[in-house]
Amino acid sequence: REPQVLWVEEYTQRQHARMCLLEDLGNIYDDDDSLVSMKGQPDIIITGTGGLDIYSSLDGYSWHLTRTLPLVNQVNHSNPTGTAAFMGVTPIQNRYLVISSRASWKLARENELPDAPCLVYDYQKDIVVQTFSWGGQSMSVAAIGDGSQILLGNGGEAFIIGQPNLLYQIQERTSGEDGIDLELSDVQLFKGESTLYVPLERVDPTPDSSSEYYSTPRSDITKTRQVKSFPLLDDSSSSEEIVLEVNSAETCNLYYRKNEDYVSMILPLPGSEGYISEFHGGVYARGGDVLMLGDKVFVVLANYNGNNTVYSFDSQWLRDEDVSLAEE
Repeated sequence: REPQVLWVEEYTQRQHARMCLLEDLGNIYDDDDSLVSMKGQPDIIITGTGGLDIYSSLDGYSWHLTRTLPLVNQVNHSNPTGTAAFMGVTPIQNRYLVISSRASWKLARENELPDAPCLVYDYQKDIVVQTFSWGGQSMSVAAIGDGSQILLGNGGEAFIIGQPNLLYQIQERTSGEDGIDLELSDVQLFKGESTLYVPLERVDPTPDSSSEYYSTPRSDITKTRQVKSFPLLDDSSSSEEIVLEVNSAETCNLYYRKNEDYVSMILPLPGSEGYISEFHGGVYARGGDVLMLGDKVFVVLANYNGNNTVYSFDSQWLRDEDVSLAEE
């Protein structure tokens, strides 16, 4: 059948949307044990400047609002560094959503740290079980490795810099208390990578040349818009993965690592830092995706103000180069 409109959101207090996600969140029950979401049906997750909403379905044809999570530490006149929007979101363990947050970009002019925490939200119990990463300007979040780690993509604007992309380890609580905690990982993407948040710094938005990134990865000073992880093989037991880091006015990178260890190879995507157009202004990457087909790796980047771009290379090249690097 041809595509058709099944449902349109009628009313929202969420205001401006920042991300949407379709996931099967399984069976969800309200406090009175009534079933409000059924396993096998898609749930709609939307983040924005007013918080997070989950719409669930019992039949696959209609959706109703089942969960609403307002902003935590919301920005206002007396709290100018607070949360301005929920951004990225990723589900884990069939029970939680990890949500990234950002403050106002005006903080870059005022040399202040954001005060917009990321969250672990238990959508089954409808409670926030942890706030973490206070001080970060977190645009994106991804579960990586075997799903036991969370990567935050921090930064996000061509004219602002100064935040590291950080890895967190998912830990089950051992005190008998129900829930999980995210703890800063001892192994970040790179050895010696800074894990300290500093005030955002306003910089020239002119794109930096990719040639500057071949010798010195700077994952601790990023303008990251999106992070995503992909297994190198179509095998859930594979220990090899690619992490895509989409940056604005900086080179976009692919990071190759094995066994949840440090990145052993960085692949800058030539020209992905963008350019200044005479007619449209800055052309910057905003999002991307990776697809493995056979021995080929394909990468697509969506560009703001410009044409989208696709890259490709042989996956075996990663392994060959990784061996040569390890032997040096």
